[in-house]
Amino acid sequence: MNRKMTVRLVGVCCLAAGVTLMAQEGADASSKVQQLEKEMKQAQMNSDASWYEQHLADGYVEGYSWGDWATKADAIKQMQDKSIKFTKGEISELKVATFEPDVAIAHYKFTYDATFNGTHRARAVICSDTWVSQSGAWKLASDHCSHVEGK
Repeated sequence: MNRKMTVRLVGVCCLAAGVTLMAQEGADASSKVQQLEKEMKQAQMNSDASWYEQHLADGYVEGYSWGDWATKADAIKQMQDKSIKFTKGEISELKVATFEPDVAIAHYKFTYDATFNGTHRARAVICSDTWVSQSGAWKLASDHCSHVEGK
């Protein structure tokens, strides 16, 4: 009887340790992606192409709030030729949800004043970014923002 109880107790402890470890991995991923989101906005505001080269996944696609799409190559090219100039940019309401250990979705509000390819835009957008962990490094796979009307 004691042997069966011991085996069950060990099994329950292993299960609890596994659940705790998974929860910690999710919290770590969430924290890492939140930091990457803040770094991305800083890189965008500073036209830092090297950040984009390092953190965009192959196959990356971006949807702009004015209806255009951009690939990884397009996004890097914009940063290299400094065609985006920010005078203001503020990220708020940032939240990250993790799905399994290798996928995270961030959503946030971004309020900015900038010039994109010669066109001035000052607005608030809501954005959703999909991050994937590849070989231990988080990469941005997709970024889409929608204009918040009246803002």
